[in-house]
Amino acid sequence: MNVVGTSHMDERLFILWSCTFLFLLRVLGQLEALLLAPAWLPTMGEWYSGLIPYPLLLPLQIAILMIMSAVVMREMQVRCGSSDSDGVAWLRRIAVVYFAVMLIRLIVQLLRGADSVIDAGGIPVAFHWVLALFLLVLGRRSSGSMRADLKEAPA
Repeated sequence: MNVVGTSHMDERLFILWSCTFLFLLRVLGQLEALLLAPAWLPTMGEWYSGLIPYPLLLPLQIAILMIMSAVVMREMQVRCGSSDSDGVAWLRRIAVVYFAVMLIRLIVQLLRGADSVIDAGGIPVAFHWVLALFLLVLGRRSSGSMRADLKEAPA
C-alpha cells in the first residue's frame, strides 16, 4: 500500500474511532444525567427522546458500541490486506437517508413549537448524525478521497 493509501486509511480509521468515542460519551453523558444530574450537563429529558424506554435503550446503546468497536477493529485488521475497492454503496445510501430523516425529525419538532434546537431533540439527533457518519465512512472506498465518496453518495 502506498503512502497515500495508508494516509487515507488512517483518516478513515480515525473518523470511525472518533464516532465510536463520541457515541460512548453520549451514552455515558445520558447515564450521568440520569443518575447524578450534574448542573453542567443537559437534563435527561434533553438527552432522551422517549421513543424507547431507557431500561431497553441503554442495553441497545451498549450493543451498538460493541458492534461499532468490533467493526473498527476488523477494519484495522484488514487495513493492510485487500478490501472492497468499491466500498459498500448501500451502506453509504443508508447513512445519507438516516442523516436526512434525523434532519427532518429536528425540523418537524421545531415547526411544532419547540423553543430551541435542544428542546426539539437536538442532542439525540446530533448523536444519530454521529452514527450516520460512522456508516458513511464505513461504506467509503478503501482508496480515494472523501470528496469523491461524498459526490457518489445519493442526495
